[in-house]
Amino acid sequence: MADKTWNKNVRFNMNSEDAVQAWSLLHSAEVDREFKSQNEFIICAINDFYERHISTKNDPYLETREKEDAFVDRIVQQVTAKILANIPALAGMYLLQQQTALAAGLQNGAMMNVKCNTCKNGSRCSNCLAFTCDECRNWIEE
Repeated sequence: MADKTWNKNVRFNMNSEDAVQAWSLLHSAEVDREFKSQNEFIICAINDFYERHISTKNDPYLETREKEDAFVDRIVQQVTAKILANIPALAGMYLLQQQTALAAGLQNGAMMNVKCNTCKNGSRCSNCLAFTCDECRNWIEE
């Protein structure tokens, strides 16, 4: 089967900035590396441009949403990087808090068996180290 090919000549007006830019892109090293030929580059450029044109025509807010999505993605990446950078500090703070709570519990070892007068149940609050009743939620006097 014989190949069917069509030719279309394109003129680049060197007095037009857009035409000069297009000519430079067509003859750039990147086009030589990324595409088999200038012809393939031109076909891809036309198809991509037309697909984008139709998408924008059918959805006028497409470009705005794409910009917003890119902005949100940059924020998420930066927040994730900050969180990952702070994990050692957060782990250290947590361990220090746990160590302080454990030391306070050991110092008040005799007080660990304090019971509620109402329901005879009780435990130490992990935040303030005070005794609270698990059932009736009353504060227990030490």
